Amino acid sequence: MPSHEVALAYKRLTEDYDRIIERQPFFINAYALYDKLLHQILDGRRYDGILDVGCGNAAQTVRLARHGGEVIGVDIAEDLLSVARERCRLFPNVRFLKEDARKLPFPDRSFDCILSYGDVLSHITDGYDQALSEISRVSKAGALISFEVDNKWNAGVFYKPGEFWDAIRTPGKGHDTREWEGMRFKTFTHRELAGLLKKHGFWITGYHGHNILASLIPDRYVLEQNRRTFWGRLALVLGKIDLRVSGLFPFNRLGFNIMVIARKR
Repeated sequence: MPSHEVALAYKRLTEDYDRIIERQPFFINAYALYDKLLHQILDGRRYDGILDVGCGNAAQTVRLARHGGEVIGVDIAEDLLSVARERCRLFPNVRFLKEDARKLPFPDRSFDCILSYGDVLSHITDGYDQALSEISRVSKAGALISFEVDNKWNAGVFYKPGEFWDAIRTPGKGHDTREWEGMRFKTFTHRELAGLLKKHGFWITGYHGHNILASLIPDRYVLEQNRRTFWGRLALVLGKIDLRVSGLFPFNRLGFNIMVIARKR
């Protein structure tokens, strides 16, 4: 999807973004897994340089700030970056840049930790391979990376006959799907992700899914209704189960979204 269209979509969402992620069951479940993985990645560790690709409003960057000598957030949505700068104003080691993930303005081997949560690579339907190449280029040997993508196979696909047919017609790889707020997303299979990471010099050390059982509930309830509705409460209960099994096979292959942890060779 063209980057300017993604930027415009998030410009529309800026004022409501925090409210959305606090109200909608899908995002509540997603952020619970973010918290779990960030604790695993950051607990007792300090990195020389951390890069947050697609940092948005700095929901993750503000946590990274205490664990890096230098922390940089990049995003294409200037409106969200304004929120991010205000959120991290007390951290002198944090700065934000308006940049495209496909062309990062940093020297080779600049960072020992790179995160990209929130479907960033799935947004770049026409350049995710280039973005991973750039992430690889700016990663030090042994650097830790963690990112999120949309998963091809999850229960939600069966509620959408057109999407299911698109998935069937693209064996072995993901497809463009799930229009939300005017945006479409690139989905990935496990084999596809493993191949891409190997190509760019990474090996997978962790593989987690979120909204696994919760994706049994149609999108219109998980993504659009308040957490206090019947369906919203049910999605949150299922989300707690999902959090416990998020890294266990085969559940980690079935999430609505996939969270990957990998190392640079």
